[in-house]
Order: sequence, then structure tokens, then C-alpha cells
Amino acid sequence: MRYRLLLAFTPLLLLGATARPVGQDPGPLDAARRLANAEMERRGESLAFGGAPNARWDYASGLFALALIRLSERTGDESYARYAEKVIGSYIAADGAIRGYKLDEYNIDQINSGKAVLALWRRTKEERYQRAAALLRSQLVTQPRTSEGGFWHKQRYPHQMWLDGLYMGAPFYAEYAKLFDEPAAFEDVTRQFLLIDKHTYDAKAGLHYHGWDEARTQEWANKETGTSPNFWGRAEGWYAMALVDALDHIPAAQRDLEAMIGVLRRVADGIVRYQDPSSGVWWQVLDQGGRQGNYLEATASCMFVYALAKAVNKGYLPHEYAATAEKGWAGIQREFVRSDANGRMELIKNCAVAGLGYGRDGSYEYYLREPIRANDLKGIGPFILAGIELDQLRSRPLSKATRSTVLGWALADEIVGRVQAPQFPARDFPITSFGAVGDGKKDATVALRRAIEACHKAGGGRVVVPQGTFLTGAIHLQSGVNLHLVSGAVLRFRTDPAAYPRVLTRWEGVECRNYSPLIYAFEQENIAVTGPGTLDGQADWDNWWGWTRKGQPTQPKQRSDRDALFEMGERGVPVDERLFGEGHFLRPSFIETYRCRNVLIEGVTILRSPMWEIHPALSTNVTVRGVTIRSHGPNNDGCDPESSRDVIIEDSVFDTGDDCIAIKSGRNNDGRRVGVPSENILVRRCRMADGHGGVVIGSEISGGCKNVFVDACEMDSPNLDRALRVKSNARRGGTIENVFMRNTRIGRVSEAVVTVDFLYEEGALGDFPPTLRHVELDGVTSSASPRVLWLAGFPGATIDDVRISNSTFSGLTDPDLLRHVGRIVLEKVILDPAARERSRNSPPAPAPAAVPVQ
Repeated sequence: MRYRLLLAFTPLLLLGATARPVGQDPGPLDAARRLANAEMERRGESLAFGGAPNARWDYASGLFALALIRLSERTGDESYARYAEKVIGSYIAADGAIRGYKLDEYNIDQINSGKAVLALWRRTKEERYQRAAALLRSQLVTQPRTSEGGFWHKQRYPHQMWLDGLYMGAPFYAEYAKLFDEPAAFEDVTRQFLLIDKHTYDAKAGLHYHGWDEARTQEWANKETGTSPNFWGRAEGWYAMALVDALDHIPAAQRDLEAMIGVLRRVADGIVRYQDPSSGVWWQVLDQGGRQGNYLEATASCMFVYALAKAVNKGYLPHEYAATAEKGWAGIQREFVRSDANGRMELIKNCAVAGLGYGRDGSYEYYLREPIRANDLKGIGPFILAGIELDQLRSRPLSKATRSTVLGWALADEIVGRVQAPQFPARDFPITSFGAVGDGKKDATVALRRAIEACHKAGGGRVVVPQGTFLTGAIHLQSGVNLHLVSGAVLRFRTDPAAYPRVLTRWEGVECRNYSPLIYAFEQENIAVTGPGTLDGQADWDNWWGWTRKGQPTQPKQRSDRDALFEMGERGVPVDERLFGEGHFLRPSFIETYRCRNVLIEGVTILRSPMWEIHPALSTNVTVRGVTIRSHGPNNDGCDPESSRDVIIEDSVFDTGDDCIAIKSGRNNDGRRVGVPSENILVRRCRMADGHGGVVIGSEISGGCKNVFVDACEMDSPNLDRALRVKSNARRGGTIENVFMRNTRIGRVSEAVVTVDFLYEEGALGDFPPTLRHVELDGVTSSASPRVLWLAGFPGATIDDVRISNSTFSGLTDPDLLRHVGRIVLEKVILDPAARERSRNSPPAPAPAAVPVQ
């Protein structure tokens, strides 16, 4: 008998999926309407041009108008859109000129109302709205920028980017590009988000500083980093809203779409982390909850609820974030919603304004000095938008996947389309022409170097290793060079550490200067190692491998150097002072491309590596094809893409002493310092034999990892422990998301088909709990695995949205292990145990009837 499971198993998500605010909750859409009605009555004509002495073209009025248009669209009540048009339309002349707007001030706040302008143009098709939008778009053409292309916040705030500015400019920019066919603008839009994330995000706090001064001359700017000193709630709120609103318009194929969604995840995780547990809302200074003078603040709280709810509705975030949004909404009703003297609904505890410079030093005390008032439009607008999104959230089924996972295997197709192997001119440089002798005795290092230099200077080609055995030390590739080994060619590498001079490298996820890898390239492009020949590292227990030998009278030689390097990484010792190499015992990898582009490793056989075999680090556009790896030494991973992007590993054989493929992105603080994820990695038609894991993500994964695809692979060996493995801990951290496996045949593995080990080494001891989101297996078969799932998390870590479909797992002997795990979905899955014992609760079978003796 076989067991067919057609179910959705959500062990830890049920509470989050059903959470609803309690008490007097009229429903979020009704609350949005009540506050909108009250505010329109309070404001009257005062927001329109000439309607009040202080009426002006203003970002807050634009936010309010946009919220009213969205409310009109949700409810069908045109009165909201008519009011918005009276406000915005009053500033726009027939020729598109905007009353009170001055382009040459280059104030990015003035762009924000452009979103309402575009909404009104779509509704009315009046030419003046299109012209006004074009005028605002023209400001962005000449807006002053930082050296990396980030928009200055204002002309009078030189060299500065603020989180606020992303909301003011980026969503309008993206929508305009979509409406008026400016595809090149989308890369500029995403650049704005990634730049400010790069310069203001604090990984330890999980939050973004309010502003950044590239020149580091402002009184508030940190002289080393340029950041302001505190995490202001509304600044993070502006940024969160900017992300979800801009994502509406960015094409699915846009290069940095996934990076933006990753930023949104980090912002969302910070929002969750700093939600006040008792009130459900957020503090004026986010990370200083309960500190004297701090207060629960309405505008940021409304912005956070809106951003989370919309992100779930749109599929940018998984449904688990809905619980935080619901709790926040309930807290807003309790903490901030009141009735004014006339019985109208009002929103209290709004920070009136906050900025940087001109006496505003960004200190904790500064943010508490600014006025607090009721019914500020910077809170009213987000409250209305939050109500709309919460109403939609409650009226729709659970989202099954994020936007990136909706794209799913379409992203793999995009990777295939982008990754192109480098091409080389038809020029050959045989190493024998430069003095190499293939007798296995004479050192060919100099001949190889001369051939590579000649090939590079000629504009590229092949450096050819002919039949024979050539002894060599370190080989350093240069741009345009294809190191090609013909059939019968062997490059045999010396085991003398002195043959490997010190270079910049990454050793187990920490940057340092160490022995050169056997084949190394640094900041080169269009490079390759190809051909049917053999690369033999000659490693064994009498040389490289022996540095890790256990059971000696003393600890392994490598241990003290390893500990010293990791300690340097934690303390932030400058990389150039992390000196290892000769006289030390950190083994080199075999092939390493460091900060390289357009890399091809094809056809070769690799034997007896000192450590990792193929290590593309901080590299882009990498193809590993038709490679055979047989190396059973310690830490002999087959291929380790680290902080690399757009990597294809295909049609290769891995028979290793460690993980067959191990995807990495840096270790602990040093990995977070570099801060580059591994992303867009496709593994297809590969065969994995011995090894700790077939495809592994971690454990050095502090920079994160996303979009990993495993297709049509074969994994089978009594010495293969797992097929798919993710490993991290609270010291490594990292967010891993969107991992797909399909059409893969698994024979025997000794632990589980899928292992997630967040208790690896230090386990829960650390400040950076890891996250795994969305793992999808489809069309996977296993013939002899003890269990399907071995998932071990801990409180604070996230393992969520694991989906298995159309798969069969046979020969099961042990129950799955699930600890601190979120949603698991099994659909059309067959679990076929190795033995079928009779239930101990069943009555015994009846005795056979007696047969009379004749």
C-alpha cells in the first residue's frame, strides 16, 4: 500500500493567517472612508491653490490626493476622486505649468504629487496632466546626483540622499517610464533603491539610517560612513512605501528586480523586529522603544501597515507578514484613533516634520523635539492606503508565493538567456613554444606565464597544453586567455607551498591574503579553462590534506590560522593586514576567479585538490560545463559559487570529499561587510556521487542567496548524505529565498532528501537569525532515503513555504524532523515506506479455522 498526500500542511502559520484586530473594529475600508470624510470636511478648500494663505504644491497634499483616488477606485465613490482633482488640478494650468513649482530648486519632494497627476491623467486624459507630468519628469533628467548616480534630496542639501526622497521620486519615475515607454529608466529607478540601501542599511540593527552624506561634511554625518546617527520611524516608512509602490511598475525581467525585493524583505524584517509587542505600533525612534522621551508615533505605524499589507497582496512578501500588519492596524485603532470636538474621526500623535541639517543634527533628542500634532496628512494618507490594503488582504485567499516565485522557472530561462560563454580569437599559443617540457619533471611555471602574457597582449586566444605531463606552480590567468588542455594533457601542480605566492582571496568566506589558488584570476574578464585534459593537484595526506589531520599529538596545523583569520574578520581588521600564505596553513582552492566576468570552465577533469575545486568569487556570468571532479580530500567541495551572479553549472560529474556544489556568500561579520549575495544560479543535468550534499547552500551565507534552480540532476551514492541542503546559524545569518528543484532523480542518500540545518555549529547563539523562504520541489523521485525532510530551526529563525509536488519518495524508514518550521505544502506526493508494520492498535487477525482430522 502506498500513501498519497494531497494536502496543504501549515503547522506554524495558522495563527498568523487568521489573526484579526479585536475590539471596536468597523473594518479597515470603513475606517479609511470615515477618516477620509472627516479630513475632507476639516480641510475644505484649504489645500487647493489660493484656498488658504499657506496652500502650496506640496508632497503631503499629493499623498492625501493619491490616497483619495485609490479609495475612490476601491469603493466606487467618485466624491473622493473629485476632491483630489480639485486639490491637484487647481495648481495645473492648461499648458501643464504648475503654480508654485520651481524646477531649478531641484527639490525631490516636489515630484511626489506627480503620482496623483498621473492618476488623474489616466482618469481624465486631459492633456494638461500629461504635460505637468512631463515637466516633473524633466527635473529628474538634470537632478544633481552623487558620484554613483543617486539623486540629491535637494539642491540645498548637496551630496545627500534621504530615505524620504525615495518615496518622493522613485515611484513616479517608474510609473512614468512604464506609461511613456522609457525602458532604460527602470535601471535608474532600481539604482536609487540599491544605492541608498548600500549606504544607509545597518545589518546589526536591521534598519536604515535616515540620511547619508557622500561628502561627509554635514554636522549630522558620521565621518567614516556618512550616515545620520539614528533610525527615524517615518524615514523607514517612506522607504517601505516607496519600495511597494515602485515595484508595481518595474518589469518582471528587469535586472535588479530581485535585488529590490530582497531590500523589501530586509525592510519588512526590520518592521517586524521593532513592532512594539504590547501596543502593536511603532516608536518615533524605532530601535529605542521605551527610552525616556520616545513615543509611539502614528505616521510611521500607518506606513508600515500599508507597506506590509500591500506587499503581501502583491505577492512581494509571503503571507506570514500579514499577522504583523493586522496587529499594527489593531494597535493604530487603539493608540491613535480618536474623535475630535465635532465627533469626527481623527488621527493623533503624528510627528509634524523632521529633517537633517540647518540645525537639525539627527540626534535622539532632536527627533523628540519636533512638534506632535493631530491629523497630519503624512499620517492620514497612509492610514487610508493601509485600510484599502487590509480590506483587500482580508477578502482574498492566501498568497501562495512571492512575485519572484510566481516567475519561478521563467527566471531560470532568463539566466540561460543572459549567461553566455566567452568567445576567443582563433590564435593558439602552445606552452612548448615558450620552453615547457611535458616530462612531468621540468617546471613549466615560467613557460605558462610567458604564454599567458603573450596571448593576453595579442588580444586573446588559447594557451594550449599539448599531450604530456607538465609540472607547474600557480597559474594566473589574464583577460582574453583560454587555458586549453588537449586530450592526454596533464597539468600536475607542485605541492611546495612556496610555489603559490600570496594573493587576495576569500578563505571559507573571509577575505585575506593567502596562498594563490592553483589557477587564479583577479579582476579579469573573458577567461577560460577548457579541454579534455586533466588538472592534478597532487594533494594527499603527506602534503596539503595533512594540515587538517586529526588525532595527531597536537591539534591540526590549520586550526590556529583558521581561528586567527575568523577573529580578524569579526574585529574588522583591514584585509591587507590579514596576512597568511607561506609559513601558515590555510590551504588554497584549485581554480578561483575573483571579481571576474565572463568565465568558462569546460571539459577538464580535476583530481586531488588541496581544498575547494572550482571557486567563482564575486564573479558574474560564469559557466561550468562538462567538468569531471574526483577529489576526496577534506573540504573538497566540487564547485562553490560565492557572492556570484548568473552562474550555470551543467553536464558535470561530482565525486567529492565534501559538498558537490556549495553556494556561499561570506562568513559572519566579514560576509556582511562585503554584503554581496549569490543569486541566479542554475544547476542542470549534473550527476552527484559521493559528498556531504548534492546541492548545498551555506554555511558561509551571511550575504544571502536567492534564485537557485536545480534541474534534471541525478544524485545517488551510499556516501551521499543529502540531496538539497541549507545550513546556517545565528552567527552566519543570511536570507535564502527562492530555491527550486525539478525533474531530479535521487537514488540513495543517508540522511534526507531536503535538509535545513540552522543549528549548524553555533546554532542559535548569535544576533543574526537566518531565514529560508520558498523552497519548491516538483517532479522529484527518491528510491532510498530515510526521510524526505530534516528541517531544524530555532525561535527567531525562519523556515517557511516549503512546497513539494508531483513527487515520489520510496524506501522511507524514519519520520520527518520538523522543528520551528512554518508552512509546508505537499501536493500530489507519494510517500512509500520501506516496511509496512501492522498498527499496534489493530486487533489481531482471526485464527484460521480448525481442520478436522480424518
